[in-house]
Amino acid sequence: MMEPILRYFLGFQVAADRAGWLARRLPPTGDMFAQIQPHLHHLTLCTIAETALPHPFLRQRVAAALGGDLPAAATIPFGRIVARDMGVELVTVGSVSAIRTLCESLVARLAAQGIEPLHRKPGLRPHITLGYGACVFDPVPLAWSWTPHNLVLVESHVGHRRHRVLQSWGLPPPAQGLFDFMADELPAIRRAA
Repeated sequence: MMEPILRYFLGFQVAADRAGWLARRLPPTGDMFAQIQPHLHHLTLCTIAETALPHPFLRQRVAAALGGDLPAAATIPFGRIVARDMGVELVTVGSVSAIRTLCESLVARLAAQGIEPLHRKPGLRPHITLGYGACVFDPVPLAWSWTPHNLVLVESHVGHRRHRVLQSWGLPPPAQGLFDFMADELPAIRRAA
């Protein structure tokens, strides 16, 4: 059986200006490290398929499964750049429950249409890979709260560092929470409704 060379995933693509900003935050990494080009920075929510040849109808199937009323975007709290095994990642800090809820909603929609995402053992671990190769450095603090505006379906050419966005869907903004000064008004608001 041939090794898959195309990976299809749903995720969020980092805007070019933010990706360049992230790339400039990397500490010295040495000669064995290869930085990922900023246009490839993304956060994977779930992998949908891995194939040896292009999947001719996957985009249409995913679009039909997701429908037109996508769940609201979620703010992702990043906190530090770390060296891991053979790469460098920007990792989250604090609660990622909102992004987990968004991902679960998308996976449920896909499953209802017979598209079973491929799950990795660690489950959802939101991060952005910034490069590959051996390097060692102490974690670099980097506080960044990111709210993606679009969900993308990407065809990744594994081993070639090439991504092709097959489709992009705009996400509604996250629901705004109450401010502390509104807490006293909440009972009156509920009675009026």
